[in-house]
Amino acid sequence: MKRGYGGVAIIWKKEINENIKELIDGGNRIQAIHIQQGDRPIYLINVYMPSDSKNADIEYKDTLAQIDEMIEKYKDTNEIIVCGDMNGSLHRSSTPHDKILQTFCKEKCIGNSEKCPVKETFYHQNGKSKGQIDYFLFKSNSEIINKIRQIDVLDTDPENTSDHVPVILTLNSQLKKVREKATTIIAKPKWTDCDHQIYKEIINKDLPNLMQKSKGIIEQDIRNLEKLLHKAGEAAIPKYRRKIKIKSKGKAIWNEQIDKASKQSKSI
Repeated sequence: MKRGYGGVAIIWKKEINENIKELIDGGNRIQAIHIQQGDRPIYLINVYMPSDSKNADIEYKDTLAQIDEMIEKYKDTNEIIVCGDMNGSLHRSSTPHDKILQTFCKEKCIGNSEKCPVKETFYHQNGKSKGQIDYFLFKSNSEIINKIRQIDVLDTDPENTSDHVPVILTLNSQLKKVREKATTIIAKPKWTDCDHQIYKEIINKDLPNLMQKSKGIIEQDIRNLEKLLHKAGEAAIPKYRRKIKIKSKGKAIWNEQIDKASKQSKSI
């Protein structure tokens, strides 16, 4: 797929980071995440299917085969939801992709929910072509179907510059509460409590011997110097390199100081 031509992304609020696991399944047309909820987690597959073009049928079938492989991998342990721009319709049979998609859904027992309105989701820039090609698809025996509150296809809007309109799925589902993870880290040394005299004495005593034994191997010299610095730190600084546990929410740490530094670096 050409750079800038299209792609897929899954975005979620940072408040539910602990409920989300990014998965390596997929490729440049497919992304997947694991959502902890209820009794069984949701395996969400987001896809951008190939559009109608010359020789596109082979790539279309290949992408469906990848989706099928992902479904088979997780269907016994997860609720499966496939969503995205399918570039094929379940409500018409005017293009090859329509027929390929319908055959795939029938064979794999997946399909759209009755709660989804039959309504165009794509409007071509030529003002003539349009169709319903964006869907949320579910396994026919999936329990998640009973949790669907509604599926909305929004109307066209002047502020929406895309040729697609949003499709919104609302589920009656409770995210599974995940315990905060405790991470063990090594505390930063308190240099204000350091006995500088002891620190200097140890380094001045051992450094000449360290240099004399050097064989000119940089990696080994760095490791030996690191050991010497730790030796001096343990002798001169109380509670040097002590281990502490912290609880973190989310997958990253971001605060006002980091935000300020980031903005300053971009203005340079």
